[in-house]
Amino acid sequence: MLEFGPATTGGVMAGAIAAGVGWYRGHPDSWELVAAPRLRAVRRRWLSRAYLGPWWSRVVEACNLVTVHRTTGVINVPRIIRIRSHSPSTETVYVRLLLGQTPKMWEEAADALAVALQAERVGVERVRPQVIALVVQRSEPFTQPIIPPDLLGDSDAVDLSRVYLGETEHGTDWVAPLLGQHWLVGGASGSGKNSVTWMALRACAPLIRDGLVRLHVVNPKGTELNALQPVSHRYAETDADIVEVIQGFWTTMQGRKKVLAEQGRRTFVMSRDTPLDVLVLDELGAVTGYGDRSLTKGAQAVLPLILSQARALGGSVVGALQEPTKDVIPQRDLFSLRVCLRTTSAGHVDMVLGEDMRRRGALADEIPNVPESAGIGFVVKQRSRTPVRVRAAYCDDSDIAELVRVAGWPVSELAATGQR
Repeated sequence: MLEFGPATTGGVMAGAIAAGVGWYRGHPDSWELVAAPRLRAVRRRWLSRAYLGPWWSRVVEACNLVTVHRTTGVINVPRIIRIRSHSPSTETVYVRLLLGQTPKMWEEAADALAVALQAERVGVERVRPQVIALVVQRSEPFTQPIIPPDLLGDSDAVDLSRVYLGETEHGTDWVAPLLGQHWLVGGASGSGKNSVTWMALRACAPLIRDGLVRLHVVNPKGTELNALQPVSHRYAETDADIVEVIQGFWTTMQGRKKVLAEQGRRTFVMSRDTPLDVLVLDELGAVTGYGDRSLTKGAQAVLPLILSQARALGGSVVGALQEPTKDVIPQRDLFSLRVCLRTTSAGHVDMVLGEDMRRRGALADEIPNVPESAGIGFVVKQRSRTPVRVRAAYCDDSDIAELVRVAGWPVSELAATGQR
């Protein structure tokens, strides 16, 4: 300002503001992607008193996250490296740890940090040695249902290594691999578990139509998944049929093992000759835990074998259940990808996601029991083992009908194969 004068400086600032307003009005999507996160980060770093020097010192001191020099008595405060804010409701604060501190100390202080920062939740992520990231959730990031994207019509366009399921708390797409994975979706009644299932099946629709994916559906309730009956390779509702479908799936996997051995192949490649077989198990607890004894015994005889071997043979399992205790689902650790939606017990969070996940920020038991919260839950980042809040897209009856229509086989072909 001293060099160019107030007129020139004011003109430049006015031009920058005008350009920003024009960008915001003309291309709001790119503005929200590029400019908005940076502006929010600047505002929360320098205009929010919680992260300014004196206030930040008070926060970490109150949470016992400072160290005191033995000789001089000087209080050492962890330094904030930077702040990122990819969504209006959540910011990520990168902090350099002091000597002698561990990420576990911060994980144990997460509840105290949330109170001190006036946040709903604080998660702790290990970034690199001596650096952690605090995921500070200020408000509920998911206030509106997420609309599923349009179904792809071409099988070649489907990527089962990145199946779109919804959004993360950071405003990014929530994607997960289906090929070579088993999914476990846990949550209380009404938490929206089948939203995850429907999104996976929508991604498979053109592959089902072209014979590259086959569905094996177990539907004990006989309600929500009954729309899949016309497009399923195998479908069951009664106890006897359920055992037959699960055992038939394992028989298919054993046959696949022989095919791969005869072809001299070590890895599965999806094709019409060797399609991906997906076993969908709704209300898994009714099958493995508190169902009829003959049903439970029949399922437990082969389900551990399926979960331990089918991934390499072109078999994937998608299971949903309400009660994730060992008595109900003793094979839960064999599921490679796990989703925890709203639960009725704090202990259920670690049972679904893994040890200490609730302490690290997966507060699934605190998700409100209201219809507006259906589909909201947590998953764990595979690299950092950090819980991330997510929401699955909501599939209504028209979306399910579209799935069946795209995946559907001609009636004459169904009759010829004898499938129901």
